[in-house]
Amino acid sequence: MVESDSPDFLMPQIDCFVRHPEYQNRLGRVVDHKTGSDSEYVNVQWGSDGANAWHRVSELRNGFRTGHVVQDKPRSNTRKTLGTGAVVAAKRIAGRDMILVQLHSTGESRWLPYEKLIRLRDASVKYQRAEARGTDSVERFRLKVLAYALESWNQVTGALDRLDVDPLPHQIDLVHRIMTSEQSNWLIADDVGLGKTIEVGLLLAAMKRRRQARRVLVVCPAGVVRQWQDEMRHKFNEDYRIYGLDFNINQPSHWSSFDKVIVSIDRAKSDTHWPILTESGDWDVIVFDEAHHLSKIEHQAVTQRYQLAERLHRQTDTLLFLTGTPHQGSTHQFINVLLLLRPDLGHRFATVFSDPSVVAEVVLRNRKSLVTDANGRFIFRGQDTNLVDVPLSQEAREFDVRLQRYLRLGYDAAAAGGTTGRAIGFVMTTYRKLASSSIAAIERALERRRGRLQGLVQADDIVESEFDEILESTDEGSDGQDDLVTTADRVASSFAGARPFFGDEELQISELLEAAKGVRKDDLKLKYFLERIVAPLQKEGKRLLVFTEYRGTQDYLVEALQQRHPKSGVVQINGSMSLNEKRASISRFIQNAQFMVSTEAGGEGINLHENCHILVNYDLPWNPARLVQRAGRLYRYGQQERVIVFNMVASDGFDNRTLSMMLNRVFSIAKDMSEVSSEFQDGLESEIIGELLERVDIASILASNRTMDLQRSEEEVDEAIERAKQAKSQQERLFSRIEGYDPEAGTALYTFDQEDLLSFLEGILPLAGIPVRNRLYNGRVLELELPEEMRGRFSEFPDRATVVRVTADRRLVVTVPNLVLMDFASVFFAHLIEMAKSPEFKGEYASILGPESGALGIFKIRWQNDQGVPRWEALIPIFLPEDMEVPVANPPFFGSLLYESVHGNIILDSANAQERNRTLRRLVKHANVELANRCTALRHPNDVVLLAAADIVIE
Repeated sequence: MVESDSPDFLMPQIDCFVRHPEYQNRLGRVVDHKTGSDSEYVNVQWGSDGANAWHRVSELRNGFRTGHVVQDKPRSNTRKTLGTGAVVAAKRIAGRDMILVQLHSTGESRWLPYEKLIRLRDASVKYQRAEARGTDSVERFRLKVLAYALESWNQVTGALDRLDVDPLPHQIDLVHRIMTSEQSNWLIADDVGLGKTIEVGLLLAAMKRRRQARRVLVVCPAGVVRQWQDEMRHKFNEDYRIYGLDFNINQPSHWSSFDKVIVSIDRAKSDTHWPILTESGDWDVIVFDEAHHLSKIEHQAVTQRYQLAERLHRQTDTLLFLTGTPHQGSTHQFINVLLLLRPDLGHRFATVFSDPSVVAEVVLRNRKSLVTDANGRFIFRGQDTNLVDVPLSQEAREFDVRLQRYLRLGYDAAAAGGTTGRAIGFVMTTYRKLASSSIAAIERALERRRGRLQGLVQADDIVESEFDEILESTDEGSDGQDDLVTTADRVASSFAGARPFFGDEELQISELLEAAKGVRKDDLKLKYFLERIVAPLQKEGKRLLVFTEYRGTQDYLVEALQQRHPKSGVVQINGSMSLNEKRASISRFIQNAQFMVSTEAGGEGINLHENCHILVNYDLPWNPARLVQRAGRLYRYGQQERVIVFNMVASDGFDNRTLSMMLNRVFSIAKDMSEVSSEFQDGLESEIIGELLERVDIASILASNRTMDLQRSEEEVDEAIERAKQAKSQQERLFSRIEGYDPEAGTALYTFDQEDLLSFLEGILPLAGIPVRNRLYNGRVLELELPEEMRGRFSEFPDRATVVRVTADRRLVVTVPNLVLMDFASVFFAHLIEMAKSPEFKGEYASILGPESGALGIFKIRWQNDQGVPRWEALIPIFLPEDMEVPVANPPFFGSLLYESVHGNIILDSANAQERNRTLRRLVKHANVELANRCTALRHPNDVVLLAAADIVIE
């Protein structure tokens, strides 16, 4: 029964497929419209060779069938087309025919009115008919496939988006692996200095293209919150706000205004703020920087940081941990971090040594010794580490003897036990650390202690729970813990009062302070530093980064440098400074200051590699892993010089002699181990040193040896180094299945970069009717003349501009004025990409001269999650050689088809349509095999789309 006309009845588009009761199963194609006095009429061609007839609109019904490829034609002047898709199903509802279309662009399925769809001759139809029209069909084929390939590559790497960086191969490789994996929780454990922040920026750019990174939370150490904000803003054009600095939340509903947020981990973990964060709602991505701090030690209380990660994990499906030191000697701690990411793998983590492959399902790791640039050259130029032995003066020897006696008496008092005993022991160990750093640091502490005993110094008391936090944060080197003088005094005051630790403590301190004056007069360590290291560098105009653990030593060095070199400029960073003060110091050092002196807490996260390559460790930290972290401020990507490190090794006291002995042995072992390897030896030796130092728990050896017996320490150091070697071997076993960046494999993988963007531009501009007037800067800049109809359409071009200059080279844009960058953030470039992909551009089929004969299909295969949301896709060329039954994915000649601009066309005989259809079915079948092979329990098949097809013919 024919339904009556409705005033809002839809008019079928030209090329829409329709049916009519009188024509039974025949399909008709709309070819014209007209308006009569009583109704709207449509002219329909019935069959490919049938007659035309006029019909009322109300007499027609949907003529599309399952599998037809259609295109959405919007009625609105502002709505863009949804693109092409395949008909999946049809239904009749409320008197309307609706079509379920699975869109090729996204994989989503939409119910659409059939009248707004048109039937397309897609790649399969054109291949079956060998329909290649026009002399430029090969070039259009190349550009269409290249447009899809560039878009697909950007979606899984973010590398062609608006960036202020040139991504390195290992960074692109890591992002590609995450984006093509069904897993969303990862530990990114690249070495310090390999650009983990850039990797996260690239990953978020790729996820944003997939609409998977709208809300992002970054949790990081307080010292780097501004650095994260700057990197995201300047390198990735993303505006992040810092919780607690840029904004605060008064009620949960306010969180809706903040989608890109950075918060310091110490603020986030506090009892005041973590309840507010738990009310922030769900996040698409949560990033934890320096994730090795999320420690959970067996049979001990869980740290607040670990608890924070556990809570926030419930608010996201994508959790990323970043650390350059993933395995710090304790497999239990390492596994506990992995459990935060993948609690579902707990049963496999329990047997990790028998099945280390599980680690590769959670951890991604790249090593400095292996990464290369795009040309295959090793990035890092190596590091020279020098031990500067400082002799012991007579005055220093006498001071050391007195200090050893004082410390032994203090430790004897600590042996009484209890909280007071723990406090005294903490103070004695602190004094040893300060004495290892400089005479100024221990002198300041002793003066404050004497003032306390004399009632001249007051300090805030602390409670026992705060004492535990001080012990924990001092071990970790947290921000603000570089002033151990005040900390030790507060501990002593709180638990021992103003009473002396032992009978004549005040007298002994006075004698020590008197002896310290003699050391200051002829401080050989300071003299060696100023005369043998600083003076030659100052004459050459070299910048110098100096690290020390404690603020007392920092003040001592700053004063000495200012007196000796008043015009050179000296800046400092320490844990008491605000973020803005630290940033100002860094800016001064970059611009004109020659020396920077930084404490441990102040220097966490700062990057100074662009204008400095020389580092001095004025003292040796009890946690030797910090030597590696310090060097990482300079030994990182972008460093143009070989990094030079000077370790000041003084023999003044038991602790420094032990540290010196440990370093010498580690360096010797690392040299021996690197010499038996065929890898990049300079980088490998630095890696081995770092890995051993990270695992030698010298702090425990020193702290436990309260009698300061050097022979005992030598034996313990040897044992510790042996354990470190075993721990390194243990890590290598755990990480044996992790596939890091492989330069050789990377060269075989077809990738896309700025050269491909330029190739696409040069090919498509003439076909878009845009003349290229000139090529500048060795062809890297194209000067275009915009047609009249395009002027004023694109926001990146000056209004009504006639001539514009465009480039795909990010570096040129910085140095050459009036250039417009072409990438996937460019409106003009995006327009050209969409143009090439559109059916109107054609290029779905071509016959091409190639190295061997056969059929080539370009497929987009896509997967979805278990809720039907498309999440992953890949572009796969499949080639079926002539006279062979088994197709081949990713044929080696595919890249050359995208690079070479080949004009002309070979006309093939399309008479054997049955054979061509059989070939096409084999190609589609193999695409489905590729789709199935990559399905997992979390990744399910979504679609297989034939984008283009070609006959490859031998010349």
